[in-house]
Amino acid sequence: MRRMIVAALLAASTVGLAVFPAGADPTPQPKLTMSFDYSDNSAPAAVSNGPFNIIVDVLPESVNGLVRMVAVPPADSNEPRQYCTYQWIDNNNQVECSFAFTTGGVWSIRAIYQPLPKTDAAAAAYTNLRVAN
Repeated sequence: MRRMIVAALLAASTVGLAVFPAGADPTPQPKLTMSFDYSDNSAPAAVSNGPFNIIVDVLPESVNGLVRMVAVPPADSNEPRQYCTYQWIDNNNQVECSFAFTTGGVWSIRAIYQPLPKTDAAAAAYTNLRVAN
C-alpha cells in the first residue's frame, strides 16, 4: 500500500512539473538599435535654451514602425515634459523631433519604438543632454 501511495505521489508530481511551450509569435521582430544624432556633422552639437532638433537613427535598415520622443526636464525645474507625436520611420531609417528647451540643466531624452500604431512599446533608448542657459 505504501508503494502505491509513493508511486501515485511521484506520478502526480511529475505531471505537475510538465511544461508545455506557448505558441510562437507568428511575426518575430528583429533586434532593434536606436541611436541619437544631434548634429549635421559640420560642427559640434551645442544646445542652449530654444529650439533644437534631435534625430533618432533606427537599425536594422529593414525595420518599420513608429518612434516617439519625449524630453524630460531637470527635476528641479518644474517644467513639463515635452512630447513629439509618434512618427513613422522614414526611408533614411530616421525620425526627427524639434524640442524647445526652456531651462538649462540635464534633460533626459527618450525614444520609444512601436512596430504598429496602438501596440505596446517594443524598445526604448535613453540619453542625457546638457542644455546651457
